[in-house]
Amino acid sequence: MIITLVTDQFYQNNHGTSVSAQRFYDGLVALGHTVRVLAIDSEGNTAYALKERYFGKPINAIIHSQGMQLAKPDKETIKKAIEGADIVHVYMPFKLGYKTIQICREMNVPCTAGFHLVPENITSTLYCNHVQPLNFSFWNKFYRQTYRYIKHIHCPSLMVAKQCAEHKFHSNLHVISNGYNNIFEMHPEEKPEIFKDKIVIAFVGRFSREKRHETIIKAVKLSKYKDKIQLIFGGKGPTKRHIMKISKKLPVYPVFGFFTREQLISMFNFADLYIHPADIEVEGLSCLEAVACGCVPIVSDSKKSASSQFAVHEQSVFKNKNARDLAAKIDWWIEHPEELISQRPVVAEHAKAFTIEKSMPFYVEMFKEAIKDWDPKYDGGGKESNQDSHNKQLCNNKDCSSKQNKQKLIPSFSYQKTFSRCHKSFQFFIGKIFCLPQS
Repeated sequence: MIITLVTDQFYQNNHGTSVSAQRFYDGLVALGHTVRVLAIDSEGNTAYALKERYFGKPINAIIHSQGMQLAKPDKETIKKAIEGADIVHVYMPFKLGYKTIQICREMNVPCTAGFHLVPENITSTLYCNHVQPLNFSFWNKFYRQTYRYIKHIHCPSLMVAKQCAEHKFHSNLHVISNGYNNIFEMHPEEKPEIFKDKIVIAFVGRFSREKRHETIIKAVKLSKYKDKIQLIFGGKGPTKRHIMKISKKLPVYPVFGFFTREQLISMFNFADLYIHPADIEVEGLSCLEAVACGCVPIVSDSKKSASSQFAVHEQSVFKNKNARDLAAKIDWWIEHPEELISQRPVVAEHAKAFTIEKSMPFYVEMFKEAIKDWDPKYDGGGKESNQDSHNKQLCNNKDCSSKQNKQKLIPSFSYQKTFSRCHKSFQFFIGKIFCLPQS
């Protein structure tokens, strides 16, 4: 097949979606498919290069702080990228994504889309993630602008599929892991000499509010073994300076860095524990990579995070944002070293179900179904379909029973009222990027 991947950014490794897209590209090429990339590029990597959208320095700085770039759609480049393609796959519901879908419909080229970002990923950055009307407004905008025209949607986790079902998505929801590269594997690795007498605990993730680095720091302060714990934080992001500052109160100052793939593999193999405290996570590839290397995880039980699927032991899940419970879990593993050692091959084996090689046949099957099922006039907006009964089963799953899930979903609402709940300085930012009306 000739497959066009559409994503705002592809050639940078500082965002999970970019890394996932690169692995997907490699997997498709390995299977013999011809793959085109429509993305931001200024270095001649693709024949379908786009420029970055410019919103002004302050807004672009906020976007860049999250490791993101947004592409400026160019109609002729989009047409060139999708002409003759068997299938087009859109990654994000931003302007590039929905403009590409519109052109696919005009040119009668089959198209699918992925759901790699939940509204809380955006609203958390704006300190508005608990303003539910704003989250609902993004859900509504994503659906009305993008996903209503797509019959087949890729969901990286069951958690994401449940949320889509709850928000009345009428499409076929394909739950397929983004998959990890199988070079992440367990092997004997001695701790570096400087860590020989330390209990090494790692966490790799963007420094942002929803990743909850501070929960780890608070938990270590409460641990009986705080004098022996060496934290290693990997990543970049806007909250890094704050996390470095509050870490000064720890008996042992953490290691901060942005690590290469080889360094990550080494670290995951010599670390004693991996903690993933994020309360908003579509899948959590860094957690999956750590588990693949046999590093026993302790993961938040947040209803908005899918990473708890990588935990296989009852002591590997803690109450979301509860530092005291996390401290108790850390201490339990430290006090049970034999169990910790015996769990390493168990978690590594569990991770093998999520390799990119295991995911590829499901991706290809989704594409084949989408091509066979393609209808350029499809509009699922508000219409019940046979797929809805299956999607409702996702909502009825006992794991999908948070307080928010039981609330009545809001089909329409006032953007003006929603915006009034947020700080005025963010109104232009939200409206400009997502084309929402301004108050």
